[in-house]
Amino acid sequence: MKKAISVLMIAACMLCMVTACEKKDKKENDTSAAQATETDCTAAERVTTEPEGEITISEMIDQRIKEEGKIMIYRMHFGPSKTPLEITEDSNVNIISYDGKELIDYGNSSNLRGKTRLGDIIHNKVDYSTYNIGAYGASWKWHDTKYGYEKYTAEERYVQREITTDDSGNNTQMETLYMYSKGTLYTREEGSEVWNQTEKEDSLDIVSFGTFERIKLDGKTYMTFCVRDNLNLIEYDIIPDNKFTENKTVVYDTPGTEGTTVNTVDYLKEYQAVTQEELEQMIVFPGSKKAESSQAAD
Repeated sequence: MKKAISVLMIAACMLCMVTACEKKDKKENDTSAAQATETDCTAAERVTTEPEGEITISEMIDQRIKEEGKIMIYRMHFGPSKTPLEITEDSNVNIISYDGKELIDYGNSSNLRGKTRLGDIIHNKVDYSTYNIGAYGASWKWHDTKYGYEKYTAEERYVQREITTDDSGNNTQMETLYMYSKGTLYTREEGSEVWNQTEKEDSLDIVSFGTFERIKLDGKTYMTFCVRDNLNLIEYDIIPDNKFTENKTVVYDTPGTEGTTVNTVDYLKEYQAVTQEELEQMIVFPGSKKAESSQAAD
C-alpha cells in the first residue's frame, strides 16, 4: 500500500511542477474562458510588515468555517530544484476546501491535470459550474506491469486534525489535516481478469502547516505554508487572508489541545517543514538580490 501511494505521489507531484512565468505560446491548457483574451503574470511579493498579533491554526480554521462555511486552500507541488521559483498569478494550483468534516477537491475540467490558474481565482474568473467537484481522495488507481493492478475505493472517510511535536514532546512543530478512509481494495495479477476484494483502511496527510509566511498578489494578502514530504518534494499551500487573519502571524496550537492528537517524533522525520532560509533560496520575490541576478542572467 505504501509503495502504491508513493508511486502515485511521485507521478502527481512530477506532473505538478511549478514554473515561472512563461510566454503565452508555451502556456498550458487554458483554465477559463477569460484566459483566451487576458493573461496576467504579476509576481507575488513577500509581506514584511510587523504582525499585530497571533492566531493558532485551529483558530484560523474554525473562524473561517464558522463565518464562510469552509476554508479554501490552493496547492502547488514541486520537486527539488536548484532553479529559483517565482509564485505568480500565472501559476497553476489545485483547489481544495475543508468544512470541518470533509475535504472537497475542485477539478478543472478544462485542464488535463485539473489545475486552475491562480490569477483566475484572485480575479474571480473561475466558473465552478464546469468543475468536477467531489470528495478528496475518494479512490485511487495504481498500475505496475510487474505486479499487476491495484485500485482502492473509499466508502467511509473522515478528517482529523493532528499536531506533531519536537523531541521534548512540549513544542509543536506542525499541524496537519489528516484523512482516514475505509473501503475496498481491488487487486489482480497481470494478465488476469479476476479481481480480488479486501477490506482496507487508508490514511493520508492532506494539508500540513509548515513554514509560514505571508504574500501579496494584486493588493490581496495570503497566508502560505511550505513543507517537504518524505519523497523530498515540496508542497506549497496558499490560503486567502480575511479580516480576522490579515494582520496576524500564524502559530501552532499547544500539545494536548482538545480535539487534536499529538503524534510522535517519528512522523516528523518523514514530513518536515522547510526552513525559512531554504524557502528564501527556492522562491524569487520582486526586488530581491536573487531576482536582480536572475534578470541580469537573462
